[in-house]
Amino acid sequence: MATVKPQKIHSIHVLRGVAIIMIVFSHCLGVFKNSNLIANSYLFSFLNLFAFNFTTFFVLIAGFLFQHLTYKYKVKEYYLSKFKTVVCPYISVSIFCFLYFHYQSLSSLPFFSSTEPSALGSIVKMMLTGTQLLPLWFMPMIIMIFAISPLLYSWSQKSLIVIGLISMFWVVMFTKPDYTRPLLNLLHYGPVYLTGMMIKQNYEKIMQLVKDNLLLVIFFFGLCFCIPFVYRYVDYLGVEKLYYDTLQKIILFILALYFLDGLNRKNEHGRTYKFFSYMANISFPIYFIHEIIVLLLEQQVFNSPIADVIRTDNGQLASLGAISFLISTLTISIIIANLIKWIFKDKAKYLIGGNR
Repeated sequence: MATVKPQKIHSIHVLRGVAIIMIVFSHCLGVFKNSNLIANSYLFSFLNLFAFNFTTFFVLIAGFLFQHLTYKYKVKEYYLSKFKTVVCPYISVSIFCFLYFHYQSLSSLPFFSSTEPSALGSIVKMMLTGTQLLPLWFMPMIIMIFAISPLLYSWSQKSLIVIGLISMFWVVMFTKPDYTRPLLNLLHYGPVYLTGMMIKQNYEKIMQLVKDNLLLVIFFFGLCFCIPFVYRYVDYLGVEKLYYDTLQKIILFILALYFLDGLNRKNEHGRTYKFFSYMANISFPIYFIHEIIVLLLEQQVFNSPIADVIRTDNGQLASLGAISFLISTLTISIIIANLIKWIFKDKAKYLIGGNR
C-alpha cells in the first residue's frame, strides 16, 4: 500500500477537461434531431459517434484517481466528502429541475398516494434513476460506485490486471443499457471504473506496452471506431450484437495518456494546458449546469426566425450549429458557475459541485 503522497498526474487533469467538453458537445449535437442527418452526412455521423459516451472518460478518471489516492483513503471521510461534493449538488440541481421543468406535471398529481401516481412518488423515482435531467442519469450510478468504495479499496491492494482485462471484455458483451436503469448502468460502468484503477496500478507497464505496440493500439482503436461507423450504412456485418463504444473510449483514454505523458514531467505548461486545466477545474459545475443551458438555448432558437436550423438535414450546417451551441453553452455555464461561486463562496460546492 502506498504510504507516500504521489505527484499530481497532469495528463489526467487535462483529460478531465477534454471529457467535459466532449460530453457537452454530445448533448449539443443532440439538439439537431433530424433522423436523416446521420444518413446524409458522414461528417455529422463521425462527430456524433466520436463525441458519444465520453462519460467513459469520467468513469475511468474516477477509478484512476481512486487508485492514485488510496494512500489517504478513510471510509468515513470519503463518504462525507462524496456526500458534500456529489450528493448535495445532485439534490440541489434536482430541486431546480423539479421546479422549472417538472412543476406543471408534478402539481397536477396528488402529493402522496399508495394507489395512483403521486408527486412524491414521481420525485423519488426521478431521484433514483436520474431522469429529471438528461445528464443526471450518471449520478445514481456513480453514487452506487462510491458506496461500495470499501470493497474497491480492498481490491486496490491486490493485482488488478486480470480483472481489468476481464472488464474490458465485459463492456463489449454487456452493452450500455438505457440511461434510466441505474443498476444495469452500474453493471456496465462498474467494470470501467475497475479498468481505470487497473490502468493506474500498472501505469508504467501499460505506457511501455503502448510505446512498443503503438501502431497496433491505434489500429485497435480505429477498428472499434470504424465497425460501429460502418454498420450505420451497411445492412449486415455480423458483429452488430457486440458493443464497441465503451471499449473504443477505453483504448482512446490509454492512447491519450501515452501521448500526454510528457506533461507529467514538466514544471511549466503552456496556454493549451492552462485552458484544459481550467476546464477540468470547473468540470463538475459545468456538468450540472450545461444541459439546462442547452435546453434554454434550444428553446430560444426554436422560437426564433432561424428555427429551421434545428430541423435541418444538412450535416455540415448541423455540425456548425452544434459547435456554436457548444461554445455558447460552455461560455454561459462558466459565467453562471463563477457567479454562483462569487455569491455563495465555499457553499457553492453544495449547489453545483466544487472546483477541482
